[in-house]
Amino acid sequence: MRLTNFTNYALRMLQYAALRGEQVSRVTDIAEIHRVSVHHMVKVANMLGRHGYLETIRGRSGGVRLARPAGGITIGEIVRIT
Repeated sequence: MRLTNFTNYALRMLQYAALRGEQVSRVTDIAEIHRVSVHHMVKVANMLGRHGYLETIRGRSGGVRLARPAGGITIGEIVRIT
């Protein structure tokens, strides 16, 4: 099974946010770690935020964090919406 890059980035972003727990993660940091364009990761964060998987925080100390418990998110859900 092949995943699209968008789906791959979404899964990576959710994994990173899950590892960080309640801490806010900057999208630029996630993009740097995975060597992906910041613009692509912003699109991913926006989409995951609209669907209720990430809480997006604007401003100087903004970023993203999980909006629901990691145990309640399945890979199948993410693959279907992306």
